[in-house]
Amino acid sequence: MRNQIEARAFSQAVVLTVHDVAVYLRLSEAKVYRMAREGSVPAFRLGKSWRFRKDLIDDWMLREIGIKFRPAIPAVED
Repeated sequence: MRNQIEARAFSQAVVLTVHDVAVYLRLSEAKVYRMAREGSVPAFRLGKSWRFRKDLIDDWMLREIGIKFRPAIPAVED
């Protein structure tokens, strides 16, 4: 049952190419290839091509922004 749910979720996922991700993230295709090979961005191989699930790219981007752009001084709440 769980595998069927996962398969259904995956089949409905938007899958992007290297070019799509490069445009979406405003990076060069070479940078996207390098990040995929290094495992620093969620990706999978489909034959010889790299593919990326958009929902996983969005989640990854939010985590990266949170890591790289944390405020130096925490906000003080009243």
